[in-house]
Amino acid sequence: MIMVRKIVFFIFFFYLLVLTQTGFWVHFKMPGIIANFVLLAVIFINIFSSSGQNRILSALIGGFFLDVFSLGNAGFFGFYTLALAGFSLILRIISEKYVRFPVGG
Repeated sequence: MIMVRKIVFFIFFFYLLVLTQTGFWVHFKMPGIIANFVLLAVIFINIFSSSGQNRILSALIGGFFLDVFSLGNAGFFGFYTLALAGFSLILRIISEKYVRFPVGG
């Protein structure tokens, strides 16, 4: 039941992020800057989440919604899903092997 709640939350959260990214923030143009809130959310979830399921689930759902709303701008359907899932796995490997968090004291 808890996993279903997480999935529903991520679906709703990333749906709102992609809608604001593609529908609202497009009108504010800054030269050379593209706002990618889904990528930022996946990065924050990967950094601050202790569960591996949350990390990969957020990348898959966020990538799926980017694929749906981009309408093939990346070349093929599934590009953003694969890119965010790979990026999430790379962040996980880096954080497990090379990052040590200090223990309180």
